Amino acid sequence: MDSTKITLKAQRFNKQKFNETVDTEFTQLTNVPDPSYFSRDEANIDDFWYLYDKFFYVIPKLGPIETHQYLAKTSGEYADFNNISDEIQALLDEIAELRIENLGLIQDSTNLDEGIFVPDDVGNDTNSDG
Repeated sequence: MDSTKITLKAQRFNKQKFNETVDTEFTQLTNVPDPSYFSRDEANIDDFWYLYDKFFYVIPKLGPIETHQYLAKTSGEYADFNNISDEIQALLDEIAELRIENLGLIQDSTNLDEGIFVPDDVGNDTNSDG
């Protein structure tokens, strides 16, 4: 037998350089959505708000459907806005009454400061001597 010496040389790659150079992801097998595709059935809340912001000034203000008025009406009904409005109106009425009462107190205070005294029973002769 002939004894021949064989030398094997292994060439190794730097793993970091290999990963930087070669794409090892299976991108061909993933499902990438088509950005121009839109399905109403697959839409989510984020899609709604994106479209609402995008079309805000295109949406008509008034009208029975597909308008800001329609959105406000239907959302208001859902959120029970009328009851909230009634509570707000009651508070506004109370504020108005308190303002009138406050104005009366200010006028009474001003009259006292000027030395004008107007008793509550003016015109009643129940306390007179005669």
